[in-house]
Amino acid sequence: MPTDPTAPANLVDQLLRQARYPLGPQVTVVLDESGPLAELALLLTAVNGFTVFNAGVQVFHAGSAGLGPELAQWNTPGSWKETYNGLADGLFCFGQDLCGRQFAVEHQEHVVLFDPETAERTRIGTCLQDWAAWLLADPERNACRGYATTWQDRYGALTHDQRLIPLRFFNLGGTYDFDNIVAKPAAECMRIRGPLAQQLHQLPDGVQVNLMTERPPTTNTDTEQHAYAELDVFADYNAFVVQDEAAQFAPDRQWTRALITDLVATAPGAIGVGTARRTTVPVILDIRATEPDINPDDWDHITEAGLHTETGRLLVSAFDYTDNIPRTPIPAGDYTARIYYRGLRTISPDGRFGNDLYRVVLWPGEPRPPRVIKRFDGELPGG
Repeated sequence: MPTDPTAPANLVDQLLRQARYPLGPQVTVVLDESGPLAELALLLTAVNGFTVFNAGVQVFHAGSAGLGPELAQWNTPGSWKETYNGLADGLFCFGQDLCGRQFAVEHQEHVVLFDPETAERTRIGTCLQDWAAWLLADPERNACRGYATTWQDRYGALTHDQRLIPLRFFNLGGTYDFDNIVAKPAAECMRIRGPLAQQLHQLPDGVQVNLMTERPPTTNTDTEQHAYAELDVFADYNAFVVQDEAAQFAPDRQWTRALITDLVATAPGAIGVGTARRTTVPVILDIRATEPDINPDDWDHITEAGLHTETGRLLVSAFDYTDNIPRTPIPAGDYTARIYYRGLRTISPDGRFGNDLYRVVLWPGEPRPPRVIKRFDGELPGG
């Protein structure tokens, strides 16, 4: 099925001879009058999507019927690009490798490789022939052929909607060891890495990265902050406690049950926050003058509770009262607390890794009993 019969050495055809296709029914695709997009339209009109090198490379199909991501839908902002905040602009992605590196036409002129962790673009060539030549030149490195075969031999075949993603990102020291790699829906793999790419993009090597994307709001009469802290908290038994320094207590069965069911529990001078992982987790402690205006759509799960502090010194820990736990000074009194939970879908099967985040916001107000105001629509991890 030649894509360009006049080409002297049609490497795209050579690639297709090793491929499995089609992924969708025959369609006529029109993308552009010339350049790599026109070549892509000819290719998809002839072969509507394919995989090659044992699914190490996937080229998307066009049209509503088919297997795996659909070409036009994949390139809409809502699929995954919006999480990159402009870093994927100008790219028309037509395929991906095993770990979600995108093959794309950049500004209708060049074929590039887009790294989902850093948003860096590596130019491959000016046409699909250059792209095919690049893949064929080193299928192990450029197309993940051997790794794709070995991983699927051990864990089973990937579906057409899945790609692999590291639990600890490659650019943050993660390896290709199988215990660091999991399969997830392809679009979810991209969305998970978008916020990371915003921080890593064009940073020099060795710069420390803070994966918390939240920042203190601009101080004004409505959102004045009394305190703000970004903490790494050891969540032993899938929980941590925000408490007054003097409120030391022993959790009971009711406390534990509430944490498992709703991810929130209270005791005099203390609020328990359930977590998705039983390890060190990122926590934001945000003390406001008034009730916050935070978009609930940005969070998986939201709870409320009340807290009274006698000392005006808060600590966040898993029942650790030692001096090395930082204390956050705030005005003593009664507070309403709202806890925001994010990343509950990113937890690895063994519960050790994930991109979860917990934001605890307090403002002066009458203490209230714990309640869930937005419930996670999946099974709550942890507990």
